[in-house]
Amino acid sequence: MIQIAERPIPKSAPFRLASPATVPGAAPEPVLTRFRGIGNLHALLVPGLVPDGLETFLRVRKHFQAKGDVSVATYPHAVFDIELLFGVFDRFLSECRRQKRRPLLVGVSVGGGFLLEYLRRRKHLGLETDIAGLVLVSPLTCTQDLAPVLRRLWTPIVADDPASVQALEKGRSFFRQLASKSARKGTVPSGWSGFFAAFTPQGIGEIMDASLRKRIEKTLASIPAEGAIARCRSLKLLNGLERSGPATGLCDKPTLILWGSKERHTLDVDGPGVGVLCRPDLAERHFPDCQVQWVYSKDGEPVPHASLLKHDKAYARPLKEFMARF
Repeated sequence: MIQIAERPIPKSAPFRLASPATVPGAAPEPVLTRFRGIGNLHALLVPGLVPDGLETFLRVRKHFQAKGDVSVATYPHAVFDIELLFGVFDRFLSECRRQKRRPLLVGVSVGGGFLLEYLRRRKHLGLETDIAGLVLVSPLTCTQDLAPVLRRLWTPIVADDPASVQALEKGRSFFRQLASKSARKGTVPSGWSGFFAAFTPQGIGEIMDASLRKRIEKTLASIPAEGAIARCRSLKLLNGLERSGPATGLCDKPTLILWGSKERHTLDVDGPGVGVLCRPDLAERHFPDCQVQWVYSKDGEPVPHASLLKHDKAYARPLKEFMARF
């Protein structure tokens, strides 16, 4: 049975949990938190490695609620199993069919990679994925898409060696501080702090909402080493895009692919997956009805990888224009 904690639209309404097991981070499998919207779509929002989905999508969730319900995924903190995650995807789609709602899949960063792998596996099994559309924000398709400095950090973390725990623990204090200004200037700390920091919302220290900063910091601090290693190792299971043979056509429904104008600190834009999906002429091989767009802020400030919190206004226009299609 899929675990869903429901939350209605009014901000003043209490957050009701079906049971303690649905508390984000406490369940053995990902939890979906449901928000009521207007319309017959039902969007599934899948976050990257960090932070949790409720924080990642806090400022852009409203664009999807304008067209229907929204379910936000939260990964367990102590463990991570991609098969359990894909099971949640399966049950979400089944629930949409039962309720006669049109599912929309939305993935950010590594979350986009999870959705791509899910679609790839279903394609290889000859299974149809009946969805209304797909949104990918800075998707990571495989480890070869990581920027070189991050790949060097990731390798010792996922090694089958006791030292992997040490690699994760090294620099934990920086990890709790999220992405610092020094990191944005190009200096990246070692261990899991540096690897995870690259995926946190850039400029988090500059976000005026102190309560939001504390929520994110608390979440990150609560992820034990074992859980962080499991999340990092899940990247090994991302097989990327097909590089030969006929076009796979992973999704023929409306697809939006958004890239920050400053991806290079996190992703290799010449990587085997990113290099394809950042070009409309190549991306349409996998997504025949796709729109590819680079995101810039209004004042010309560069937009880093998947920066949906600090630069939510920069993402608002392409998201709203895309959602107007439904």
